[in-house]
Amino acid sequence: MPHAAATPEDLRYCRAVLPRVSRTFALNIRLLAGGLAEAVRTGYLLCRSADALEDSWPGAPHEIEARFDALLAGLGGDAQAARDLAAAAGARLAAGGAAGVPGGARARDAVAAELALVAHLPAVLRVHAALAAADREAVAECVRTMARGMRRYAARAAGRARGAPYLDDEGELHDYCWVVAGCVGTMLTRLAGQRLGGLAARDEARLHELAPVVGEALQLTNILLDWPSDVRRGRCHVPAAWLDEAGLAPTDLVGADRPGVRALAARLERLARAALGRVPDYLALVPRRAVRYRLFVAWPALWALRSLEHARRDPEFPWGEARPRLPRAELWRVALGALIAPEPADPLRRAAWSAR
Repeated sequence: MPHAAATPEDLRYCRAVLPRVSRTFALNIRLLAGGLAEAVRTGYLLCRSADALEDSWPGAPHEIEARFDALLAGLGGDAQAARDLAAAAGARLAAGGAAGVPGGARARDAVAAELALVAHLPAVLRVHAALAAADREAVAECVRTMARGMRRYAARAAGRARGAPYLDDEGELHDYCWVVAGCVGTMLTRLAGQRLGGLAARDEARLHELAPVVGEALQLTNILLDWPSDVRRGRCHVPAAWLDEAGLAPTDLVGADRPGVRALAARLERLARAALGRVPDYLALVPRRAVRYRLFVAWPALWALRSLEHARRDPEFPWGEARPRLPRAELWRVALGALIAPEPADPLRRAAWSAR
């Protein structure tokens, strides 16, 4: 059975729920307007629904696979599959599915918000079905890539010993960044590209080639910054091959400043900075008249760079208890600085040099 038509309540829900499942994306999406904003918001909420299936809803491998299959079926138009998945998420939430999550109240609230989002999946899918055809397909292709990739990694991890490395080697680290974030950069480029117009064929091709870097830069940064909480809850994104080279187990990455931990964190930071340093190459291809979209891309990258610098000043990072977080006032200072800077991407170019 296909999805029913979107209602005004569906639209209001999607607009209202975004700040509950995102701290920063809810800030920079304000730069967008009209159909682009609606498509980006809907795509983001569907991606966060996939995140919930990977991060906030543990289970046996076959259970995880079945949930992702239901999400993919709902995305393909199967309204009953979406309703069944939403009902199961609602039941888990009602049964205290966020209780006992390591990391304190903030972590429990995040899990509850993600499960609540999945419980409203039919509403988000109805809004998705109402998008213009080209926007709808760009979003769907991204979510399919993400859900299939997350399905593979999450189900595999569920079949391994608790706390085992989530990724085997650096190749998988880059692949994982593609399936959870790089494909989002491609989606954004497709959505914006339909509205930019006037790009030379060579520039447009290069823009799409660079698009995954936008997502990978943010994902590598998040993997590093989330290291303290992820490892403590049994999710280690430091590749197993890196750990073997350093003679460390995942549990050695937190709790104390052990030899080799700083080196692994620095290695991951270099990858993040190198990716951030390529974001200006992407922005250089976006017409300057597209000021809002340029800032929409630049702000998160600048926030990521400032977050890495903030983490460097934390004497207990990455083995300490908490994820270093920029104060909200600092987020706005960075954003306002980009508004008045002649070229907001300059700090990102310097990031590439510091990664060498």
